[in-house]
Amino acid sequence: MMRRIVLTDLRRAQRKKSYIICMSIVVLLMLIVCIFSFVRPSSSEALAAQTRETSGRALQFLDSIGIAFSMLPFLVGIPIFQTVFSDDFKSRTMQTAIGRGISRRRLVLARFYEVIALLIEACLIFTVIGIIMGIIMGASIGGLASMTGSLFFDAILVVSNMSIAMLILYMSQNTTGGLVMYILLAADVFRMILALADMIPFLKNNDIKLSNILPGGVHQLARNNLFGYVPTFSDIAANNEGLKEGSQAALQKILEETIEPNYLKALLYICILVGVFIILPLVLAQVVFRKKELEF
Repeated sequence: MMRRIVLTDLRRAQRKKSYIICMSIVVLLMLIVCIFSFVRPSSSEALAAQTRETSGRALQFLDSIGIAFSMLPFLVGIPIFQTVFSDDFKSRTMQTAIGRGISRRRLVLARFYEVIALLIEACLIFTVIGIIMGIIMGASIGGLASMTGSLFFDAILVVSNMSIAMLILYMSQNTTGGLVMYILLAADVFRMILALADMIPFLKNNDIKLSNILPGGVHQLARNNLFGYVPTFSDIAANNEGLKEGSQAALQKILEETIEPNYLKALLYICILVGVFIILPLVLAQVVFRKKELEF
């Protein structure tokens, strides 16, 4: 029964004009990014000569496509959320399904499976485009594999944000409330607020970061340990004055921020991300929705 519900809703979602238009725009933006990599002057030729893995243009492409993928929560997550949940309470499809004997727990799970299916579909489309354009530009197999792995890993964050938004949606029986929560999480608003608290002397001196208890923070820790992390130019620029003065402390700080891949730690953070921010909100959404009176 649930399989039939999921397949029916997926076919309905994929035929929605709003969803087709949004996804077409996203694909167009990705193609623009790829073309932009062709025409934008490359500053990576020297680096490419040293690594001998790919051309400067290919490095420029991987850099540009990484920026495009970082917008995944907005460009893909919002259309998917609207497509899956917009009709549930507004057009009473949820009440109709329950009236036909489908349990609320199965309905919540069905919607979650639909989100996963549409997200995987979008990631596959982006992967195909990225690989084709990357091959044209001469990107290495390692670079393309890293690009693909990074894309699907970022999709986990989208699912976690979606799961939390689903909890709010089923608590309030209001699609707008769930969408607002998803946007706030995708924009890292809560994390930025807690980042201000991280500057409190006691927390800062003890290297305690409250911003890391949110999905975005846990995801970033998992990413750093899975793929490794090297300070960006902006990180180095923040210590620029100290470097100009030959400050050993400034250089030491940059080196300390470099993270070598640690797969055991990465697995731990991934388990926290999946268990606390995906499975737990999903279970709570089922419990809350089961005890909630529907507004007919």
